[in-house]
Amino acid sequence: MTYNQVHPKSHAVEIIDRGATLSKLNDALEIDFAKTAVVQIDMHVRQIDKDWSSFPQNVAERILPNAAAFLDAGRELGLPVIHVMVYQRLVERGMQPRTAIVQSTGRHGTPYGQAPRPGYHPDAPEGYFEWDVMPILGPKPGDYIINTKRQMTSSFLSTDVEHLIRCLGVDTFFVVGINTNNCVSNFSFDAYNRMWTPIIVTDAVGSTHGKDLHEFALQNYPRTIGLAMSSAEAVERLSAAKAAAADTAMAGI
Repeated sequence: MTYNQVHPKSHAVEIIDRGATLSKLNDALEIDFAKTAVVQIDMHVRQIDKDWSSFPQNVAERILPNAAAFLDAGRELGLPVIHVMVYQRLVERGMQPRTAIVQSTGRHGTPYGQAPRPGYHPDAPEGYFEWDVMPILGPKPGDYIINTKRQMTSSFLSTDVEHLIRCLGVDTFFVVGINTNNCVSNFSFDAYNRMWTPIIVTDAVGSTHGKDLHEFALQNYPRTIGLAMSSAEAVERLSAAKAAAADTAMAGI
């Protein structure tokens, strides 16, 4: 029997409208500007560019300008910008059991087919890393780079991002990147589990696993444990938080 015979799709799933509640949650959020950072997850050339990746280009054309504008707004406001990027050694590639299973079937891990080129340089020497953040995003002077993300979906497990975060003294993160349903969500869940406040920037994230899983993630995360808002709302809230911090400082409070 096929998967769909065992798990029949008898009807389309209706998304419950919780928009009013999510808006109320966003309104109740109090941002401590001095403890806030912007985090970019996995927006690599190797993960997005059409010459490397099967990432849907109509999605890339929509979210990349939004992410770039948001990162620039964060820099202009004076927020730390952190890029977290996956890079594996050759010996580390394909170690996840599911990867071998997918390869054995001849199928693809995404609905968009086989990537044009391998995502990693097989002859790269130890310690090698090409700075391949999508050029529209940076990195720019003052940005922080985490380039030891070995475990594919966790930004914390094999990196020093937590050490950097604690050194910066931040606990609130506006998150852009890919893929909404795994790496972006995993960062956000991991941060939440550390008693921090991650906010997904909804128009600056996307997925190579299908629009359905992207939309699922944008419903699942803010409706269960987190927060999510558009880049326009985020910039407005951050600008107001910076102004409030400045007023407090002037008042000597």
